[in-house]
Amino acid sequence: MRKKGGFMTHADKREIDKIKWLQKLGTISLVILTLGSLGADAMPKKLNQAEINSLAKQTTVLIAPQLQPQELEDLLAKKPGKTWTFGSGVIVAKEGQTYYVLTVAHNFAQEQVEKNLPYGILTSDRQVHVVQSINDGQNCTNNFQVDNRLGTTALLRFGCYQSKRKVNGYDLAIVTFESSLNYAIAPIGATKELTTGELLYVSGWPNIEVEAKLNNDGSPQLDAQGRIICQDPSPRRQRQLTWSPLQALISASSAQNGYSLYYIDRTRPGMSGGPVFNEFGQVVGIHGRGSENKLVCGQVYQPPTKQRSNSGMSKNDGIFDPDGNWDNPNPDNSENNGSPDANQQNSTPNNQGDRPSSQQSNPPTNPANSNNLQAFYSSAQNIDYARQLIVQAGVRLSLNLASPSVELIQAGISEIPLNRSTLESEGSFEDPNDVISNIYKTFSFDIQNMLRDKPSDGGGILLE
Repeated sequence: MRKKGGFMTHADKREIDKIKWLQKLGTISLVILTLGSLGADAMPKKLNQAEINSLAKQTTVLIAPQLQPQELEDLLAKKPGKTWTFGSGVIVAKEGQTYYVLTVAHNFAQEQVEKNLPYGILTSDRQVHVVQSINDGQNCTNNFQVDNRLGTTALLRFGCYQSKRKVNGYDLAIVTFESSLNYAIAPIGATKELTTGELLYVSGWPNIEVEAKLNNDGSPQLDAQGRIICQDPSPRRQRQLTWSPLQALISASSAQNGYSLYYIDRTRPGMSGGPVFNEFGQVVGIHGRGSENKLVCGQVYQPPTKQRSNSGMSKNDGIFDPDGNWDNPNPDNSENNGSPDANQQNSTPNNQGDRPSSQQSNPPTNPANSNNLQAFYSSAQNIDYARQLIVQAGVRLSLNLASPSVELIQAGISEIPLNRSTLESEGSFEDPNDVISNIYKTFSFDIQNMLRDKPSDGGGILLE
């Protein structure tokens, strides 16, 4: 064998063969890595409950108007008809220092919007971002017209809600807040790719004061007049994650205020506006409505079998009733004031783990009938149609359409409570690692004092 200028030795040949083998191995490895990357994109990984909860914890927000002193007194006196209420939302986009939260329109009652009441948006780091320009100048009429005024106002509604009345249009809204801090953006999926039976996860902040107080057997506690007693007030809150199988997916329509995703009812009041995740950790819906067969504290109790006629039509079909489908002899004192699913009965003494399901007589015999679906299931806006509405309104958002990254999942991972429901196909838990110690104090913010004593270290309450 020739060397350089002569013959090569066997050692030289072995070295050259080694180099060629390493080059070949590198090419094969590159192909494997490339195929692996393509496969990860084409077939995203199903996430477990802890991973879904991590995404939910980082992206779910609590939305509420400023709590007034009289409202706090009413809360502590257990007057559900005069109470301050709140809802949930999910961060879906960021443009500059402006964050966009997708939620439901009924979290902003028309009366509150017209008064331009200050709202607070509580993020995962317990910062309350105060939004003062909530009045979008829209009248709540049967023919609600979407008017994009984002920039001059922080609110864009695709429908409107007046207490004790129906929702007009689509029960969907965007609210914005300004912040120089970095918050996670929820990954967005595609509703059209869902299949019946697939697990859906709903995240949100329960509104305990409007829930019914239950006996050990799950029946409601009643006062002397037969009205359902409300839960005792509690300043401490824990975010809840529920999961259950998708039961039906229908076309979005204004007749149903946009509700088209139906799933087994494990939700609670206050979770309205919260994200609905698929099994891959992507937002596929915005929760907003519980089933009609739920208990409403402050109202006269009736057995669930009396709520609907044999035709499957309820007495309030066509009306978006925030109190569920129960007789209400004293509406001034028993309205839940803001949350269409604020008729949840679910409660346990330790406020965690399994909760009694909605009072149900029989499952719907005709799932395609939206009236049947609304009677027995929780429901959500589907994200595909929500995106269409947003584009039609002239809003251009840079959505996170990728599968959730490992870094994003790990950023909020924590142990989850272990109970019977965490091992089943439907269940719920309250996250002990996602807690508001005193929600009353948090939202009793004083704007004038904040203007004078605005924090400079990024802690506490931020004025937008």
